[in-house]
Amino acid sequence: MKRSLRGAWLALGLGLLGAWACATGSAPADAPGAEEKAMASAARASVDVFSGREAPTWALSDDESRALREAVEALPEGTRPLPDVGLGYRGFTVTWADGARATVHGAVVEFVSGGRTQLREDAPRAVEERLLLGSRAHLDPELFKAVASQVQAAQP
Repeated sequence: MKRSLRGAWLALGLGLLGAWACATGSAPADAPGAEEKAMASAARASVDVFSGREAPTWALSDDESRALREAVEALPEGTRPLPDVGLGYRGFTVTWADGARATVHGAVVEFVSGGRTQLREDAPRAVEERLLLGSRAHLDPELFKAVASQVQAAQP
C-alpha cells in the first residue's frame, strides 16, 4: 500500500511539473535562436543624473527594446570614449536581459556585449534623443525638464 501511494504522489508531482512547464510557454528545444531573441528584446533603461541616489529606471517594451538594440548595433564604430562629466546628467544606460549594455552620452555610445566593449559614434545623437523622449512617461515632470535641458546644453 505504501509503495502504490508513493508512486501516485510521484506521478502527481511529475504531472504538475509537466503542466507547469507547458503553462510557462518555454520554447521547444528545437527552436534555436528563439530564446536568444527573447532575451535580447527585454530591456531596462535608466538615466544617470543623481549622485548618491539610485538612478531612475524603467522597463522598455519589447518593440522599444528591439528597435533600440538594432539602432545601437547599426551605429558606426567610433574612437571617442564617454566623456567624464562629473555631476549632473551623465547619460542613459540600457541593459538587455542577455547582459548587453549600452551607455549613451551625446554622440558617444559604449556598447558592451559578449564581454566585448565597443565604442560607437552617433553624430545626430538619435539614440540619446530616443531615450530622452522615451523617459518622459517615466520621470517626474520636473526631473524630465532638468534632464532635457542638460541633454540640450551638452549639444555642440
